[in-house]
Amino acid sequence: MADFSQNGVITTLQKLRERPPGQIERELKTIARKRRIVLLLPALVSEFDGEAMPRIIEELKGVDYLYRIVLSLDRASAAQYRKVKKLMAVLPVETRVIWHDGPRLKALLKELQDAQFNLHHPGKGRSVWMSIGYILADRDVYAIGLHDCDIVNYNKEIVARLLYPVVHPALNFEFSKGYYARVTDRLYGRVTRLFYTPLILTLKKMVGLNPFLDYLNSFRYPLSGEFAFDTNLARGVRISPTWGLEVSMLSEVYQKTSVNRICQVEMIETYEHKHQPLAPDRPDEGLIRMATDIGKALFRVLSEDGIVMSGAFFRTLLTAYIQESRRAIEKYDALSHLNGLTYDRHTEIEAVMAFVNSLKLAKEEFVKDPVGIPMMSAWVRVASAIEDFPDRLFEAVEKDNRSR
Repeated sequence: MADFSQNGVITTLQKLRERPPGQIERELKTIARKRRIVLLLPALVSEFDGEAMPRIIEELKGVDYLYRIVLSLDRASAAQYRKVKKLMAVLPVETRVIWHDGPRLKALLKELQDAQFNLHHPGKGRSVWMSIGYILADRDVYAIGLHDCDIVNYNKEIVARLLYPVVHPALNFEFSKGYYARVTDRLYGRVTRLFYTPLILTLKKMVGLNPFLDYLNSFRYPLSGEFAFDTNLARGVRISPTWGLEVSMLSEVYQKTSVNRICQVEMIETYEHKHQPLAPDRPDEGLIRMATDIGKALFRVLSEDGIVMSGAFFRTLLTAYIQESRRAIEKYDALSHLNGLTYDRHTEIEAVMAFVNSLKLAKEEFVKDPVGIPMMSAWVRVASAIEDFPDRLFEAVEKDNRSR
């Protein structure tokens, strides 16, 4: 039986049992008559050649309560864009494909850059940011849900459970974060298990009572790419263009609303998607770069909260983190033994030492430039600076989708 413990500062909505097939979708269909919902799917064009995206499209054929599905498409040629539009056209609801590499979107991006908006770092963060701007241009939209497109064991229930807490009128949540277990015959999620969580616990010991760290420690899978929020919150949230996107998003949400209006929801029991490489000799790639950006994002948001981080602070942090992460390894070793999972303790220790180097690099980059790569502005600021920009962005996407 799943646990129903509520031991954090945010609400946890566990999956306690299987609901009758289609029941939650029927509820959402009734709700969506008055509260329009958009699903945002950020994807590289290469993901359409894998096994996950065809399954996602097949599952979404059974989702009829959405107002619109928006695919945020990156690294696509004109021919690839047209092909993806045809693939997405089979879905039962209105679908839009945002072609970030097309001339219309590139021109609009340059206009923002010329207006001194810092958007010079391409990637998932910037693409998601532009896509949210397109969605927000339609004032009838009530809520936005987002999930990654590399989920091998995708099920349409993921969308329903993620959106339900934000759109249901009897509930009072503005932000929903998805969580799940990353496990097959072994444990995955190394950045969360061996870097993020031990680092948060170390910071809690060093800093003492800190509501923000308590909040971050409440999330069961803080680095998941699945979340939903209402459009009022979405308009005021800044987004990071780096691997620190998820941590920065949690920080922004914390600043913009009450923890009483934030929840995490168990979307699926186990979750399988592509695994990033852990290559200690390539610090600008894979999980090492991810951990470095997460560390910098944490240091930045803590400094914004007035916490002073001296040389002595960082020296203590490194040694205390190593101790905390080794305790985590002991716990996961025991968990794996009990459940008959494969667990390579030696490899886990090697991963921790690689993350120590990430932490050192994060410290060096933070001390050199505490601000780092700026967050992308909230869309409320864009609309204030260039009043008609959201409308022109909306029309550009519509023209792309009408073209053959």
